Amino acid sequence: MLKKIVWFFIISAILASFLSACGNSSTSANAKKLLTDLTAKGRLAVNQPGWVHVTENVVYDTDSQDRGKLPNGQAIPLVQTIDIWYHINADKRVYQYVWALNTQEGQILETIVFRNNLAYNLTTNLSEALNPFPLSLDFQFGNELDNFISDSNNHPVVTTDKINGKTVTVFTINTQLDTPRTTTDFTQPITADGSIAYFDSESGFLLRLLRTVVLADGSKRTYYTDNITIEPGVQPPPDIQNYVNGIY
Repeated sequence: MLKKIVWFFIISAILASFLSACGNSSTSANAKKLLTDLTAKGRLAVNQPGWVHVTENVVYDTDSQDRGKLPNGQAIPLVQTIDIWYHINADKRVYQYVWALNTQEGQILETIVFRNNLAYNLTTNLSEALNPFPLSLDFQFGNELDNFISDSNNHPVVTTDKINGKTVTVFTINTQLDTPRTTTDFTQPITADGSIAYFDSESGFLLRLLRTVVLADGSKRTYYTDNITIEPGVQPPPDIQNYVNGIY
């Protein structure tokens, strides 16, 4: 009788572990499909002939004074605005764009213009060949989630929230590092990192992206916050038209 009871508990434990694993696997698969559906909806909306305007309001919270220096010696601030105008052609590819890094006061720090299959940095005077490309505005979070899920011990958390009256789907991933990692951003080593992505549940657009770290003393820092606005079907101001027309 005792042997039967022992075997009963062993089998129950194995079954519980199996069901738990299946449940986590299902959660990961559902999260991946949900993100795929959202980003597909967003790509469909932006990859239409015309202009797409993207604005990023970025804030870094680190132990550093800045994000480095530009070739002209100008410091890249911890608080910045990135303003991008993408021009989509009839083949639904980006064939022109203007990318500008600005201070929060509006001073332009760096500008890149893509035209005639060449991306030219007006600040550094460097250029590189570039072919027209389909626009994806998930900021590589889809790849990040795939890599996170590929480790069988990792499972994302999916919730809903509100941002500026919009219902958003929130994906949260956190990874415990095997060994602490030192960086130039923090005086302490990092023991864990994570990301939180907020997608508009209706449009599929990414509205906010957070990057977090846990430091050696156990404190958690949101070292990167990006609030994003995506506007398809809008017309650029004259200065943007000048850039893509080669008038610098």
